[in-house]
Order: sequence, then C-alpha cells, then structure tokens
Amino acid sequence: MKKHLVIIGLISVVLIGNLSGCVGPEVIDYFNGEYPINAQTIVSVSNINGQIEITGWDGDNVSVYAVKKSTFGEEELHKANISVTQTGNHLEIITKYTGQKLIQTRVDYTIKVPYNTSIASLTTSNGGIQISKVKGDISATSSNGAIIIEDVNGIVSATTSNGHIEIRNTSGISDLRTSNAAITTEIQSIEDDINIETSNGAVTVYINPLMNATLEMTTSNAKVKLQGISLNISLLEDTHVIGTLGINSLKIDIHTSNANIYLNKLQT
Repeated sequence: MKKHLVIIGLISVVLIGNLSGCVGPEVIDYFNGEYPINAQTIVSVSNINGQIEITGWDGDNVSVYAVKKSTFGEEELHKANISVTQTGNHLEIITKYTGQKLIQTRVDYTIKVPYNTSIASLTTSNGGIQISKVKGDISATSSNGAIIIEDVNGIVSATTSNGHIEIRNTSGISDLRTSNAAITTEIQSIEDDINIETSNGAVTVYINPLMNATLEMTTSNAKVKLQGISLNISLLEDTHVIGTLGINSLKIDIHTSNANIYLNKLQT
C-alpha cells in the first residue's frame, strides 16, 4: 500500500486552515492498495461521504484507489481511515470516521475487480455510485447522489435521494427509490414484487414483453404513457394505469409526482 500527501496553498494559509473549525485550503491524501481474491470472493464497500465507482477489469486482484479531501486541515483529514479486510471469502472496504458527527472529509473510491467478481453492497452518502461489468445481487444505497448500474449479471436494487437512477443490461431489478430526480431502468426480470418510486422526476421503464407481471402506474399533474408495449388493461386513466403482461403474477408498482411515467418495450 502506498500513500502520499498533497497540501495545496501557501504555508501561512495552511497554518490558518489547520486551526480547529477553520475552513482553509484543500488538503488531499491518496490511498492505493491491491488485494488478491479467489473466484468465490464477495466484495462490499461502505463509505461515509463521497462517491464509489466500481468496475470489472482483466486483472487478478482487487485494486482500491481512494482520494481523501478536506478543507479543515490535515488533522481532520486523518480522522477518515480506510480499512480493507478479508475474512474468508468476503472482502470489505470501509471508511471509518473518528471525528465528530459532522463529517468534514470526503473520500472518493475508484475500485477495479476481476470480471465476474460478486458485489454484495455499496453504501455511501453525498456522493454517486457507479457499477459496471460485475456480477452479484447488488444493493446500492446513497443520498444526494446518482446511482448508475450497467452490465451486471444479477438482480440489483438502488436507493438514493436527490439523484437520478439508471439501470441498464442487468439480469433483473428489485426496488428502485429516489426523490426529486428521474429513474430510467430496464426490466429483464424480477424475482419478487417490486417498487419503482420517485417524486418530481420522470420514470422511464423498458420492460421485457415476455415477462409475467401486473403493473400499476400512478402519477400526479402528468400522464402515464405506454409506448410500443401492449398490456391487458384493467384501469386506464391519464394518471393511473393498471395492466398485465402475460399471466397475472408478480406486481410492479411505479409511482412519481409532477412528471410522466413512460412504459416502453425492451428491445432484446
């Protein structure tokens, strides 16, 4: 593991910035690590304040690169510690903060894992999550950040706020929730009843026409629009549509407000 520290600004300003409670120049610390895994390894990431980007690559190890940033001095920067632990077939990457409740350090992760490595969960706040070219039934949770997931062999779920959600080319989805932002998702399959929910943002769904599911779609001050997909309709109103694909089976609830819902045929 290699680390080096960069302090931006004049020495006199840095001294002021290091005083407790004072905002000063940005202090940056870098983290690099590589960790051997096997085909059964499951990876999870828990961050506290910042983004997570994880993607598959053709290397043999998990590569973890992180950038820690703070404008409250070097002492505050070092209150955010990065822990990487391997227990059996589990690799956990965790940001631990030892300061007060008000987190004054940001940590941004760029992680590469061997193709077909299983990802279990990714959690952060005040930052986005991007996932691609991996496998696993993944739970992604953030706040005030977008979640983008693509090319995943598994069932994915996503929860955030004030950030959009995009899901493309996955085996299937579970619940998707955000607020004040749009949701765009492909639905290849589902394994249980699911909810797709936002507010003040459009919902655009591309659904496998060969699925068996009942869909209920509701909005306000906008419309539900079917585009290139045929449902067995039991309720048809501008703001409320209920219909079935195939046989009456699992339920998909789609809800937003002040924006349209678009249901489209997924091209396979």
